[in-house]
Amino acid sequence: MNVGRGNAIRGIIVAIILAVLAFLLLVQYAPDSEAFSPNNYGWNGLQGVSSAYNVNFTTSLASLPSKGVLAILQPSANFSSADANSVKNFLLGGGMVLVADKSGVANSLLRGMGAGITIENQYSISDPVYNWKASSVPTALVLSAVHAPYLANVSGLALNQPSPLSLASSGASEVAITSQFSETQTGAKGPFVVMASEKMGDGTLIVVGDSQFLLNSEWTIANNRVLIGNLFANTSVFIDASHWMNSPLTSSTAQAKATIREVYDTISAVPLRYAFVLMVVGLAFVLVPRMKDE
Repeated sequence: MNVGRGNAIRGIIVAIILAVLAFLLLVQYAPDSEAFSPNNYGWNGLQGVSSAYNVNFTTSLASLPSKGVLAILQPSANFSSADANSVKNFLLGGGMVLVADKSGVANSLLRGMGAGITIENQYSISDPVYNWKASSVPTALVLSAVHAPYLANVSGLALNQPSPLSLASSGASEVAITSQFSETQTGAKGPFVVMASEKMGDGTLIVVGDSQFLLNSEWTIANNRVLIGNLFANTSVFIDASHWMNSPLTSSTAQAKATIREVYDTISAVPLRYAFVLMVVGLAFVLVPRMKDE
């Protein structure tokens, strides 16, 4: 009876430990539904891009590296003058900045940097002829006269209700436009500029009037994947998460994952990881019944 009771207790303890481990693994690796999350496999996630390239999320623009690509995707909070100075210095030093926004919130950054590109967020563009699914999702055409490494083999860009861009500086250049059949809800006729670039110091600023072309639902349509690869491959990519109201890095799920990661990193440190291994081995000796006839 005592042997049976001991085995039962050991079985219960083992089951509890396995359940805890399964829960931790589920929290750490289970998909979520946060927009722009690297762990979101749905239409509005960045799992595809994040798994294909060296993507890092940053919660501060004050500590940007000296090189690489900074992506500003559909921000929901305005940028401060300090933010603008940090991004401009990153550009002047040779970095590349991709601003992908249809809401116009990124205009506070563009103005702060003295850029000659503005997002006209009061309009959205549709195209009944040149589109990849419906008139609300136009396909923009890359201008053949524009030559840049990030445009290699890129001729069309699939967008989703993009906002047109206006260029007020001779340093800003049109990169991609919608067709002559495109129009806004106000009745204005195309073509409209939806992608533009501007040299700033040794760096390049790229502005697109839409951010959804990077999401799981669109990043493989038209030449989106080629463009993203040209921008993100063989470099470090930093996505600004500090200007999202609902950031995938600050949600309760993300915080739980971060806590688990901190615990893991702590027990992985030397010499704590050795103590952890010894604890697991010792626990196994206690919990696993000895192989003998009783």
